[in-house]
Amino acid sequence: MFDIQNDIRLAGPEDFQDLFRICRNLWIENGQHPWSEEKSKWFIWKGCNRDNATIFVIGPSDSIKAVLYLEVQQIYYSDECQLGEAFLYVREDCRKSDYAKRLIRHAKRCSEETELDLMMGIISDHRLAAKKRLYDREFTEGGNGTFYNYRPKSRADRIGFNMGPGATTMAAGG
Repeated sequence: MFDIQNDIRLAGPEDFQDLFRICRNLWIENGQHPWSEEKSKWFIWKGCNRDNATIFVIGPSDSIKAVLYLEVQQIYYSDECQLGEAFLYVREDCRKSDYAKRLIRHAKRCSEETELDLMMGIISDHRLAAKKRLYDREFTEGGNGTFYNYRPKSRADRIGFNMGPGATTMAAGG
């Protein structure tokens, strides 16, 4: 029997408001670039309407606990496509749950069902080591690669982010 509080389900237009709120919270927590409300609305609406993108959620429309946004993406050097994770986010009060692990596994299942490669990663200024450990555990098979995101100090100062020295890591695979 389906449990709206804890089972993964496809998001639809009725989820737009809470997804937009979550998207804003995600940006507040991990935003790497200035916020654009209009672009964010367009992006969420695209996923809610399954326009080359799909959003999976845990929780009811008025209290979504976790979100996985997947897009079908073109590969610049190939006629094939891949599944790309735009974001995976678990609400702060739900982070002691297994929601992130379950959504990662769901993304891998989508990859198997569509026979498309899956590109997932982490971009974060908070608790990066713990997130990397989770992804390392979940991508022991079939995972390959690591990505890095570097922000020049001049840009960080200009847009108001104080990232400190070095780079923020985005890890994909193990």
